[in-house]
Amino acid sequence: MTQHTEFILIACTDPVLVPEAAHAAAATRREVIHVTDPRDLSRYAPDATAVIVDSSTAAHIAATARQSRIYYVAPEPGPIDYEAALRSRAEQAFILPAESTQLLQALARDTEHKQKHAALRIGVVGASGGVGASTLAAAIARCASAQHGTALLIDAISYSGGLDLLMGLESAPGARWPDVSLGTGVIDAHDLISALPNTPDGITVLSAARSTVETPFRLEPDAVERMVTAAGQGFDVIVVDAPATGIPHTLDLAVVVCAAEVRSSAAATEICAELKSRGASFTVALRHRGWSGLSARDIEKITGGDVAAEIPHLKALTKTTEVAGLPVSLPKKLAAPARTLLSAAGW
Repeated sequence: MTQHTEFILIACTDPVLVPEAAHAAAATRREVIHVTDPRDLSRYAPDATAVIVDSSTAAHIAATARQSRIYYVAPEPGPIDYEAALRSRAEQAFILPAESTQLLQALARDTEHKQKHAALRIGVVGASGGVGASTLAAAIARCASAQHGTALLIDAISYSGGLDLLMGLESAPGARWPDVSLGTGVIDAHDLISALPNTPDGITVLSAARSTVETPFRLEPDAVERMVTAAGQGFDVIVVDAPATGIPHTLDLAVVVCAAEVRSSAAATEICAELKSRGASFTVALRHRGWSGLSARDIEKITGGDVAAEIPHLKALTKTTEVAGLPVSLPKKLAAPARTLLSAAGW
């Protein structure tokens, strides 16, 4: 096998799953490699076109196959451990042999669309209220769009008021979270772009909805995880405005927005500790508000995270966004840190 050979990696240990997965993979006429040793997984997974995992290898694959399409499989009669599947960054999950045909179809779609790449997935979480996490998330999406990338901006915070307001799309037609039915599998980007509101500069926005009456809809972290995973092949960048209590596992980078203040830094420390414990890639964005009592070096010592960008206090921006939404032409002092964070994520 040369470096340029396309292959499917089977990373399963279950004796029922291995032959079924191998049969489906072989039908694509690609080279098939089966390994289970962690050292071999680390060697092969980064270059695989697709990786088929089970419960025994899911956690390890999540950290190594960052650019590969991952499929989680479980033996009959099931059920599928969806928590493990999400942690593995799997796009779809199948019960074998009952759903061998569906697995083959998914692998075949990979063959047809082999030039596509997974979206860069960035989560932005505020360590405290009013630090501008939503604004930064929107700015990152706007910078990606300005650099000719397709961007999906996801509002993952219940009772957020709606990112459509921030983006000036409150009157725009299109689906909001309560209207979205995820179903199973990969979401077609063209369908999503058609269904959701889009900004004039091409950002697709999945926003919370607003209502004056009680509704049964509740935005659950699982729905956000599934959306990030399912939409991953259709966009260049996915940016999630996430709550501290529901940071998606399926991220390439989590950005913790921390004010240069004691209480905000204390909260950021807990968030960074959680991200560190799960092995997530994260960085800190330092927000200077009206008064800053801590420096970037102070924040790094307190939180244990690296400060990748600093955002100054922009007095006029609050009124501008309140009246007309976040401007398409971002203030330079907001665009610069947003571009820095895009670069830190691998853009």
